[in-house]
Amino acid sequence: MPSLSIATVLYNNTNNDVIKIINNISEVTENFDKVDLFLINNSPQNVELEKFLDSYVESKWIHVLVPLENNGFGAGNNMVLPYLISDYHLVMNPDIIISDSKELPKMVEYMEKNPMYGMLSPLIKFPNGEVQHLLKRKSSVWDMAIRFIPIPGTNKRKAWFVNLPDGYSYEHQAENVPGSFMLFRTNIFKQIHGFDENYFLYMEDCDITMKVNKISKVVFYPNATVYHEWQRENRKSIQGIGHMLSSMIKYFNKWGWKLW
Repeated sequence: MPSLSIATVLYNNTNNDVIKIINNISEVTENFDKVDLFLINNSPQNVELEKFLDSYVESKWIHVLVPLENNGFGAGNNMVLPYLISDYHLVMNPDIIISDSKELPKMVEYMEKNPMYGMLSPLIKFPNGEVQHLLKRKSSVWDMAIRFIPIPGTNKRKAWFVNLPDGYSYEHQAENVPGSFMLFRTNIFKQIHGFDENYFLYMEDCDITMKVNKISKVVFYPNATVYHEWQRENRKSIQGIGHMLSSMIKYFNKWGWKLW
């Protein structure tokens, strides 16, 4: 089995959160030739977490990286770029659970057989088994607006945007996949220089999907499943709305103002 690196950005996570991540990764990666887990601590002011992570400094497969300041999700993930020597690189949220040791090998085996794909997104479910509708179409101003502004008569368009009703039942090239779980060929991740660090939070997953699709292809692969506990900043907060609006403007300035 090829080598695998994994990056998880931490932000004010508890010690127990970190233990769960390490235990889960350890349990489901036994078949890989080599595994490196990078824990990026984006909460350097959290003294308790910092002390706990220091206990892994002698580990041969767990590597702790601490930025001078929190510059966002993308910048945190990009800290691993100088250290990557793996065949495949996984970007994974700390609230992801891989419940079966067959899932990661299944994804890698699929990519080994399909070299045209540079990134894979699996089926993502809530812990109760309900599918999370995170597989989106290419973002437009209208689609982003109706997600946050209640406009009558837009339910059909909202469903279309998240690939309903049947977009989660078969494998296909994807336009916009969630950043909570992204499996890259490492050479592709390095070729695109990782995430665009101009985004602090939100839209960086849309952006990196666009970047990969420019030089390779992104595939949605529903035959592999992971679970997502969905611990995220409230977008309805003033800070959350500010981050979203800022990222939307940056995204459309970069990729074009697609209105519809």
